[in-house]
Amino acid sequence: MLLIETKKINKVIGARELLKDICFSIYKGDKIGFVGRNGTGKSTLLKIILGHDQDFQGELNIKTQAGYLPQFYDYQDEQSVEGFFTEVSYDYGNILRLIKEFGFKTNILDRCINDCSGGEQTRLQLIRALIDEPDLLILDEPTNHLDIETRDWLAGFLREYQGGLLLVSHDRYFLDQVVEEIWDLETGEIQKYSGNFSEYRKLKEIELEKERQEYEKYQAEKKRLRESMSKQQQFVNTADKGRKRTDSFWKEMKGADRRTGRMAKRVKTLQNQIKKLDKKEKPFEYKEINPEFVGRKLHSQYVIQGKGISKVFQGKKIFEELSFSIARDSKIALIGRNGIGKTVLLKIIQGEEKASAGEVFRARELEIGYFSQKLSKLCLDNTILREVKEQLPERIEEEIRTFLGSMLFRGEEVFKKIGDLSIGERVRVALSILLMSKANFLLLDEPLNHLDIFSRERVEEALKNYPGAFLIVTHDRYFVKKAVNEIWELSTNGIECFNGNYEDFLKYRNGDRIENKLEDSLVKMKRAELIALLEEARDENEIERINSELDQLNPKKI
Repeated sequence: MLLIETKKINKVIGARELLKDICFSIYKGDKIGFVGRNGTGKSTLLKIILGHDQDFQGELNIKTQAGYLPQFYDYQDEQSVEGFFTEVSYDYGNILRLIKEFGFKTNILDRCINDCSGGEQTRLQLIRALIDEPDLLILDEPTNHLDIETRDWLAGFLREYQGGLLLVSHDRYFLDQVVEEIWDLETGEIQKYSGNFSEYRKLKEIELEKERQEYEKYQAEKKRLRESMSKQQQFVNTADKGRKRTDSFWKEMKGADRRTGRMAKRVKTLQNQIKKLDKKEKPFEYKEINPEFVGRKLHSQYVIQGKGISKVFQGKKIFEELSFSIARDSKIALIGRNGIGKTVLLKIIQGEEKASAGEVFRARELEIGYFSQKLSKLCLDNTILREVKEQLPERIEEEIRTFLGSMLFRGEEVFKKIGDLSIGERVRVALSILLMSKANFLLLDEPLNHLDIFSRERVEEALKNYPGAFLIVTHDRYFVKKAVNEIWELSTNGIECFNGNYEDFLKYRNGDRIENKLEDSLVKMKRAELIALLEEARDENEIERINSELDQLNPKKI
């Protein structure tokens, strides 16, 4: 069953041709992943499909109603969940059925939607999109605020969904779980690839390498033709130099002139061949961000130690008795369901919030760089340049502008106001400030949200090579698999620390016999540090305190 068909959709914004001759068909049962860099026109094409943008050229034939989940929602103040649903339908039978199917109780209808978590809001938006039982779902970045558990649930739901699916996402793992075809929007055109995201990337790399090789081959051929033309042109010029055109001259030089004429013709032929080669365009290359985390190495064996950390907010226990240690080379992913307290723990470690009980010990030379997922430290009225200057007063303007150029803010762009930037651009500003700071330990709260796949990969590589330690809250499992060496899972039972990659962690959590050596190794390192302190201690109270710590030290609580 055909759901949507387009023919030669074109969209021009200013002098830029954003979409060029876009043609596609979507049938019931299709599961399509729609990818492309930020700003390539994905959201614009979705608006055209949904009828929100009528200013385009071409044909759009829609044969069904589409359920739409946008990337951003502006909820009305104090709007209830029930009011959110009844904006589109009064079919309470369907509403109650979906509420139950999506794991809610009926009392959710009375809650203010602004009081719901990001994951709850995404599920409620999906319920709203499904109320009228559409044959096509169009989802724009549905996983941005979902924890891993909810992402897996959504992936399972979409796999079983019988209608068509057009999914815009930068979550590579999620795309692998759900889609069977990838549409890649690049330079205004769509290229289609069968398979999931991983299969698409393999095919894409093969294509790009082939294009690079062909272009290098053309360049080598052009160079050869130019050198040949230069030699033959030189012969023609030498033969003509200083000769007087008389009858006797032509008689004597008849044979030589014939040869010169042939050479001149060859030069003309070579010129034509080079012109044809000049029509071969260089493969298009996007400008990439070039992040580099410089970070200074710490001398202390440990960056952070937490002992018995508890947090109670408005009478509600967030977590209690958390104990942990972060070594100077730790690269840690903090995972756990939404609302469990991951951001709160980061703020306690940073010192922005106080723990209700327990202590956090920080190395003396520690300088923390903190990335907030809400980008709350950015002043919307500042220009990009002024914002960086104010947060990093020790940096001179020339340094700042050079670095901002590496993050794709070039020339006059540095005078754009923060409030006028897209969310992805604001993330790049916040990352620039973090990168240019003197931080030697990074606390990162969902820094990859709103970055396209290619920018995520650049940040991944930079963090993987970062010389210091970092603790990152993320639900991006591709990142967790590639860039970290420890997994911390925060749950209602406390915090569990696992030494290894994400795949080993999953096996361990599923009951496979994989030894978790992290706690034992940390205990040994801590014991060695305490013994070293004991040898230098002179005060009796200090000696007693260190001995007490050594006696109490065990692999369960650090």
